[in-house]
Amino acid sequence: MPQNEHIGTLNFMSVNNLEGNSNKRTELDDWEALIYVLVWLGTFGLNGMSKYDSDTDEHRRIAGAKINYWVDSTTLKDIARYKRDNLDNSSSFKSILNEFDSSVDHINVLAELLIMMRNILIDNAGCSENGRDANMKQPFNHGNCESSASKVTPSSLSPLSKSALPVEWRDDMNTPMIDPFKVRTGMAPTIAKELLAILENVVEYCRELLSEAGTESNEPNATN
Repeated sequence: MPQNEHIGTLNFMSVNNLEGNSNKRTELDDWEALIYVLVWLGTFGLNGMSKYDSDTDEHRRIAGAKINYWVDSTTLKDIARYKRDNLDNSSSFKSILNEFDSSVDHINVLAELLIMMRNILIDNAGCSENGRDANMKQPFNHGNCESSASKVTPSSLSPLSKSALPVEWRDDMNTPMIDPFKVRTGMAPTIAKELLAILENVVEYCRELLSEAGTESNEPNATN
């Protein structure tokens, strides 16, 4: 895919795709898109809002879903910003999974799969073992990646508080910043293998669930 083109269904575009940035496109952009597809299905199902009356609780749940911003935002970069927000950490990600349709059998299996996929795809963007959990909303300090994830960003500080910081912190904030979506490209083959392994494990588990459900339905009724 050309680096500056926007290709695909709007709801499911990766952050790199939406931003049209210079980051190298890899298989991880496709895995990221898969996360959005599965979150969309978990929230809206196959039929979406149309089958619900406007005065029902289910209609209100769907109408108020946070991921509506993936299509309702003004610009592509706005959508990318919301997605960075949603993927930023496990807490913000779970806040959109909490809007899944709880009436669907085993919906928790899908939610757990997505949590594992986000952990592998996003937290592995750190440039070292201690540098994982990099903030996806703000580029992290590549010059000190082992501690950058927990550091205060310049935008969160008032002018007065900046001047009160230790010299080494002020120096760190002046070092070059790198987008985690760019850093992860060098780890793409390894991260993709981890994602595939998780998906295969969950598929096998789902087969077992379906087999158990079929066995139960074929058992003769014990009552006369």
